[in-house]
Amino acid sequence: MEQKKLKTELANGELRNLYLLFGEERFLIAHYANEIEKHCQSDKVVFEGAVPIGEIIMAAETVPFSGFSESTKRLIVVRDSKLFASGRKVDSEEMADYLAKIPAETVIIFAESEVDRRTKLFKKAATLGGAIDCSPLPPQDLSKWITRLVKEKGKTIPPATVNTLLRTCGNNMSNLSNETNKLIHYCGKNKEITEQDITEICTPTLESRIFDLTKAVGAGRPSDALKIYRDMLILKESPIMILTMIIRQLRIILLCKCHSEKGTSKAHIAKELNIRDFVISEALSHGRRFTTSKLIAALRNCQDTDVRIKTGLITPETGVEMLIIVI
Repeated sequence: MEQKKLKTELANGELRNLYLLFGEERFLIAHYANEIEKHCQSDKVVFEGAVPIGEIIMAAETVPFSGFSESTKRLIVVRDSKLFASGRKVDSEEMADYLAKIPAETVIIFAESEVDRRTKLFKKAATLGGAIDCSPLPPQDLSKWITRLVKEKGKTIPPATVNTLLRTCGNNMSNLSNETNKLIHYCGKNKEITEQDITEICTPTLESRIFDLTKAVGAGRPSDALKIYRDMLILKESPIMILTMIIRQLRIILLCKCHSEKGTSKAHIAKELNIRDFVISEALSHGRRFTTSKLIAALRNCQDTDVRIKTGLITPETGVEMLIIVI
């Protein structure tokens, strides 16, 4: 079932007996579970982890405290049961057989971070129409969601500022929700959230810091790049992870530059690399500070540094610092 259809059904007061909320975006899973619960007017039982399925079935068969009625449901929430992944085949198949027997007065929500679409249980849940994929939102939907959050609080945020927020804070919806709320409170009586507000109040992700680091390197400001790196070490970021992210960023810049030189449009590059449009724009802008040969040389230096660290010739902290100086 698509998320849009779920919203429509809930808005119309329609409840299914079974929902499977799965995917990487835990914020969406929690959001839809809460929305379903609002429409249940129910007694609720919550199970965490790999509980015996007998307990789930027993709870599902229990009559609600307030008795039977169309508006009163027994709500069962099962989180990360592993029934939809490998390892619980017997229990999984037994639960698959039970799905069609769920009592009319019972609603079961499975909230799972790990699923195997090949399992009998997943296929049965999908057939019954209650499987909702809660994967991360695409960039355009994420931008609309942020704009709507801000508007609901009586504020505005320009599209370019939304892009800055996404680059600074990443695309995790829980983190974005927290950072957006911080911005709303921080700007006080001001109606519009600005990029300066983001700079002053938001906590950058590792990816954002790496972007700023490589930007400083490309602009010929190694001292600024080193300061960013040392600040990351103070924040207990792993030098190995920082090196990995530097390599990733340089590769993105190189690929964007190569595509652009062939006349490929930004939209096509974004689709080809599966990266947000505004990230492509920034990578292309960033790439103008590097020649293709310099980017290739920088990636080779990264590989050499990785080998020297892994063979014990240099410490990770010193190795990455020296890399920043030479690239």
